[in-house]
Amino acid sequence: MAQKLTASQIAGMMDNTHPLPRRHWHPNGYAISIWSSLLMSFAIGLFFIAAPGWSPPPQWLGRAEFAVTWVLLTYIWIQMGSLILVGAGTKHQMWIDALTSIVPLFIITYVILQHHGGYVVLSSFQINTAWVTAYTMLLDVVVDLGVSVMLSRQVVEVGGGGVV
Repeated sequence: MAQKLTASQIAGMMDNTHPLPRRHWHPNGYAISIWSSLLMSFAIGLFFIAAPGWSPPPQWLGRAEFAVTWVLLTYIWIQMGSLILVGAGTKHQMWIDALTSIVPLFIITYVILQHHGGYVVLSSFQINTAWVTAYTMLLDVVVDLGVSVMLSRQVVEVGGGGVV
């Protein structure tokens, strides 16, 4: 049975004139996605629950709607970009990511239901923002669940060359 050697053990056996390359730390894609989901949950809570009825001045309304759109687009870019560029992680990590992506969707759904029930009074700006936010959070959940399902469907061949 062959014994597996680490890179540092192999370097120790070889001529030590070439040191091993330094490993640089970088965040994992799923960790970025989880933290951005939790941060967005906090922002949703502040904007809709802590400041009900807030609306920008009429002269800033168009710019405020534009800013909300860009914030939500940036959120989706961070979510998807982190998974694509940095890496999705294991299937268990992605399931945790998908569950944390449900948190902001749950909070914005709660806000919308409370508004329609008459318990939270929102301005027309906040109502429009809530619907766009709910749509964005739903997109995030669907993509994260899709990645999780795709990772769960991978079959690993025992004793073979890896993922089939």
